[in-house]
Amino acid sequence: MTRVFDVVNPQNEKVDEVVLSEAVFGVPVKGHLLHEAVRWQRARQRRGTASTKGRSEVSGGGRKPWRQKGTGRARAGSNRSPLWRHGGISHGPKPRDWSFRFPKALRRDALRTALSTKIAAREVRILEDLTMDRPSTKTFQSLLKGLGITGKVLVVTSQREEAVEKSARNLPRVKVLLAQGVNVSDVLNADAILFTREALVKVEEALTP
Repeated sequence: MTRVFDVVNPQNEKVDEVVLSEAVFGVPVKGHLLHEAVRWQRARQRRGTASTKGRSEVSGGGRKPWRQKGTGRARAGSNRSPLWRHGGISHGPKPRDWSFRFPKALRRDALRTALSTKIAAREVRILEDLTMDRPSTKTFQSLLKGLGITGKVLVVTSQREEAVEKSARNLPRVKVLLAQGVNVSDVLNADAILFTREALVKVEEALTP
């Protein structure tokens, strides 16, 4: 089976049609796979640098603060105890790697599922080409408005367009990615996805089973 989508120019005029593969853009929704893919992405982004000092790392210690019996006070063996002010931290965080293994085949399957969800919801637009002579946030904003695209927007290009990236970076709800950088989290987070024709071809080729 195939899907047919319109290709428009920057003036929002239909100039062509593209046929999308059902094997890439029409797969069944697998919610558990999307959840795992997003969890994997977020885990990889965690810095894991939180750290506290245990009783062996804080300053102090040495001799027993006071004798064991006869003072009327509770027994104490070290002023580095977690019970003491400036003592060590019990079971505190230590630097660690939060990432876990998520097979490449499953990552691709999850991305196919995410894109299929957006295609089914008609939240994908295909632009013939996207180039700008110079950076202009106002011009880029007008382009999106002319295409009827609002909300959180993910723009996918086939190659780096510096003018486009600079025009979009002042818009907090717009993100520009290269085709090879498309990922589940950004796809699901977007209200609308704008592909250039060439970028869509690259994504389809990469995800074809």
